[in-house]
Amino acid sequence: MPLHKAHSICVARVLLLVVIVMSDMTNGGVQGPIEGYNTLEEMMMTTTDRAQAAMLLPTAPTVAYTHPKWMEPYFDPSTPRNVTALMGKNAYLSCRVRNLANKTVSWIRHRDIHILTVGSYTYTSDQRFQATHHQDTDDWTLQIKWAQKRDAGMYECQISTQPVRSYFVRLNVVVPTATILGGPDLHVDKGSTINLTCTVKFSPEPPAYIFWYHHEEVINYDSSRGGVSVITEKGDVTTSFLLIQNADLADSGKYSCAPSNADVASVRVHVLNVRAIISGEHPEAMQTGSSGCQYNWLTIVLLLALVLCYSQQCTAALPPQLPGAAAATAAAAEASESATATATSRKRCPAVASCRQAASHGNTQTQAQSQAKRHCHR
Repeated sequence: MPLHKAHSICVARVLLLVVIVMSDMTNGGVQGPIEGYNTLEEMMMTTTDRAQAAMLLPTAPTVAYTHPKWMEPYFDPSTPRNVTALMGKNAYLSCRVRNLANKTVSWIRHRDIHILTVGSYTYTSDQRFQATHHQDTDDWTLQIKWAQKRDAGMYECQISTQPVRSYFVRLNVVVPTATILGGPDLHVDKGSTINLTCTVKFSPEPPAYIFWYHHEEVINYDSSRGGVSVITEKGDVTTSFLLIQNADLADSGKYSCAPSNADVASVRVHVLNVRAIISGEHPEAMQTGSSGCQYNWLTIVLLLALVLCYSQQCTAALPPQLPGAAAATAAAAEASESATATATSRKRCPAVASCRQAASHGNTQTQAQSQAKRHCHR
């Protein structure tokens, strides 16, 4: 085969191959990266353009972010809900908050719905209130200086969540009270032991000390008299015992119990001597016998004065001797002696016996004057 014929066949085959390839491209026969594009412009679109186009398409509504429950602020349930403070001392109300994050803690007084503190700032003109925060313990403490009775009531610790969360704390302000048992008067026998018991109640803490006084002077337990001792038991109710052995008349008088955190309590002690015990005088008679006869004596004196004044008008008309009056006087003397003997036998109060004797004598004189008046009228 001639050379120029072979060359012509090769050229024809190459042209045929080119036509086949071009035909596949026109009919979409080529499979490759351009698959899925309808036009050349779409194929040339950049990734940024496609992102901007996607933003123009409608999207599903977004769901709000929900804070996990274990991440929300909450109150420590171990925080005390009842606080007792001593009047005149500082009171501390604690509020322990966990997971506070960016929230705020406030203290509110419920008596007048007054905001006291917000965070560490004080929002009241009463400078006795102050909020302190301890980061290591998550405590938000409300301090009330020099607590008064009016400060007692309910207080609210509030977290600025939606809705707000509250924790309530009640404040009790107490006044310690001292009392001596058996008062206001105590009677003991001479030679016995004086036992005085002083109790201190309503105190959040025991008193630092308790002093005993006799006639406004501190009792010296190491005095030369001896036999004086004090026993103190501290607790919710603090009790102090004053013991004085071999009581004497000089031990009578006013005794006072003075705790460090309460008002003074007093009692009056009466030591009875042996003569009073033998004569049968009872403590009750010593306390009330004299005062009970005061009104009777006053009445008798007034009656006698009226009778004497009235009888002076008939004195001139009276005869030298009145048999009836003499008999009445004798009867009065016998009645007086009988009353005195009866009172002595029964060991009654001397004041009562005197009252009865005076009353009997007054009645006798009244009878005598009545007879005299009848004689005058005649």
